Amino acid sequence: MLKIMATSLGAGIALPESAFAKMGEPFDPTELTFFRPGQRAQVAMIAEAIIPRTDTPGAIDAGVPGWIEVIVKDCLEPEDQDIITAGLSELMRRCQKEHGKDIGQLTGPQQVEFLTKMHNETMAGKRKAQKDGQNPRRTFLEQFKELTKFCFCSSELGATEAFEFIFVPGKWVGSMPLKPGQKAWAL
Repeated sequence: MLKIMATSLGAGIALPESAFAKMGEPFDPTELTFFRPGQRAQVAMIAEAIIPRTDTPGAIDAGVPGWIEVIVKDCLEPEDQDIITAGLSELMRRCQKEHGKDIGQLTGPQQVEFLTKMHNETMAGKRKAQKDGQNPRRTFLEQFKELTKFCFCSSELGATEAFEFIFVPGKWVGSMPLKPGQKAWAL
C-alpha cells in the first residue's frame, strides 16, 4: 500500500493517501458504522486522553473520534483495521485485569498512566521482534496516536483554536521565535 509521510505536532505520521482525501470531505455521521457503540465510547475516551481539553479544544471537541472511525473504516487496510479493533479489546481486557474496572472509570491521570504503560510494553515487544529479524506492523497505540493527531490537526478547531492557521503561508522561517503563550502555526 502506498503510504505518504506528513508532519504533525513534530511527529511523523504514516497514513494512506486516502486519509488525506477523506479529511477534505464534509463529515457525515451516517458513516459511523464500523465500531460498535462500546468501541465508539472507548475511541472517544482514548482520543481525549491523548489530546485533552485544556485552554484549547480537546479531541472530542474537534470531532476526532468520528473521523478516526471513518478513516479506519474507509482508508486502512484490513490488517490495520484488525490491529485497531483487537487493540480496543485488549485494552479493555487489560484494564479490567489490572484495575478491576473499565478504562472510562479511571481518572484522567490513571488513564494516561495505564495507556503509557501499555504503549511502553507493546513497543518493547515490537523492538524485541525487530531484533529477532521480524518486521512487525505498527502497534495499536502507535496507530491510534497517529490517527488522533492527524484528525485533530486537520480539524477546523485544531487548526484555528489550538494553532494559528495561515490559509496562504508566507516564507518559511525555521527558527521563528515564539513568545510565551503564542500559538504554533498550522500551515
